Amino acid sequence: MALHKGDQVPSFTAIQDNGRPYTPEPGRWRVLFFFPKAATTHCQLQARRYQAVAADFRELGVEVVGINSDPRREQVSFRELCVLDYPLLADENHAVTELFGVMDEAWPGEQVRRARRETFLVSPEGVIVRHWTNVDPGSDATTVLEDVRSRLSPA
Repeated sequence: MALHKGDQVPSFTAIQDNGRPYTPEPGRWRVLFFFPKAATTHCQLQARRYQAVAADFRELGVEVVGINSDPRREQVSFRELCVLDYPLLADENHAVTELFGVMDEAWPGEQVRRARRETFLVSPEGVIVRHWTNVDPGSDATTVLEDVRSRLSPA
């Protein structure tokens, strides 16, 4: 089952890199960005770009959440390396990745399937209002922030 623009996101719980459960609460905007592998340059770039504009998202009342299927210990290292202050979900069992329909094929030479780099904007009512595919890790954060600003800033 893949989720698309206009779909209600079902309730889910995932484990954060800090070991605590994460369940999205209704009532706030949320950016969910999926990335394939924490130890890669492009994923670090994407995560750091989100961190660079994290205060802008917070000011607009938007929560940013990064999701991938690396083991939690790798995400802890990733957080420290990139100096991140937003939630990272360790989706080792691929439940969230499968729910959103962003599971990719295994990379050459690997047996593990990973998430495609895709981003979702979810409304306070839990509805997907935007879905970006073929995401550029260097511009994803600013692209999403511009979209959010256009939706939430007074005209």
